[in-house]
Amino acid sequence: MTIKELLVGTALLSCSAIGVAQAPGAQANLTCIGSAEENRKVVLSFYNEALVGLKPRPAFERHMSADFIEHKPDVPEGTRAATASFLEQLIANVPQPKWTIERTIAEGDLVFLHARFSPAPGAPEYAIADVFRLSGCKIVEHWDVVAPPPKDQRNPNARF
Repeated sequence: MTIKELLVGTALLSCSAIGVAQAPGAQANLTCIGSAEENRKVVLSFYNEALVGLKPRPAFERHMSADFIEHKPDVPEGTRAATASFLEQLIANVPQPKWTIERTIAEGDLVFLHARFSPAPGAPEYAIADVFRLSGCKIVEHWDVVAPPPKDQRNPNARF
């Protein structure tokens, strides 16, 4: 083994030990303490991959705990797999789904996310309020409230 090979090998081992060299898409949780800001980042990463990026299955596998609990009444069984399947079906059944994150609030192990959803360009938008509970930097529980587009917008203040 040459000096160059030895130095490269040592550098790679050092990077792996501190979580720098990772497989693509891997998430390092070596120093995760579950702060509100870390939890917000996990939820934003999940939401951007699953809904904005339209890839729910890999996002669920990466960010949800194995014993994840879904409270949405439309999701049979309320499990991680059932929820990923529900979102995959939703994405497949609407012409051009688009989720946009408006704001987040993080407090302890809870992250609130306010978003808008449009099933197609120019379609009226739904208002969504999601609440996520995290443990160990994994999403362990989810609740949501979905408000359809208003039939008559009497209030001059927009929902977003």
